[in-house]
Amino acid sequence: MMFLANVLNDPICQPIKELYERWYAFMEQNVEFWLPESEWHTKSHCARVLLLALLIAHRKNLSEEEKDALAMAAVFHDSRRLDDGIDRGHGSRAAEYYKDYCRNHDLSYDEQTYYITYYHDQDDSLGLSEIKKSSSLDERAVLLYQIFKDADALDRFRLGPDALDVQFLRTEEAQQLVDFAKDLLCRSNETNS
Repeated sequence: MMFLANVLNDPICQPIKELYERWYAFMEQNVEFWLPESEWHTKSHCARVLLLALLIAHRKNLSEEEKDALAMAAVFHDSRRLDDGIDRGHGSRAAEYYKDYCRNHDLSYDEQTYYITYYHDQDDSLGLSEIKKSSSLDERAVLLYQIFKDADALDRFRLGPDALDVQFLRTEEAQQLVDFAKDLLCRSNETNS
């Protein structure tokens, strides 16, 4: 059964349902997680981040390529965690895993995805400055980074009811999805129990 199937039929999810299903299936079949028994950083978390990133991307009218870049970051971003703590560096390990995966499976590599994944566990000041330093990335990469960080942050409710400080969300679209994100967590827990 597709994870979040009970949510995907909601009208809000219809425009991205097919894309979500494709990327969720990709993650299930291809992405190996170092902490499969994690309490907080599971494939379920990545699935919710995937859904939230695609919803924000849709609301911002992003291209299919940009949605794919966000989706790839979502399915790989927590795959190389060593623990459930802060684990600074899990982003860089996941980015390298993504890059190696693309190379070894003849998959199209996207530098934006690499940077988003690499710096998602770092302070924005570092992530944004590194993206801006890259001659091959532009302002769209900054936007994708911000969308991804917001999607990841929106799933902080799994850590507790006060785990998300909404004033730190970077996009208006993410602000509009706060209640949906709370509901998404409840409904995904119903699916898993």
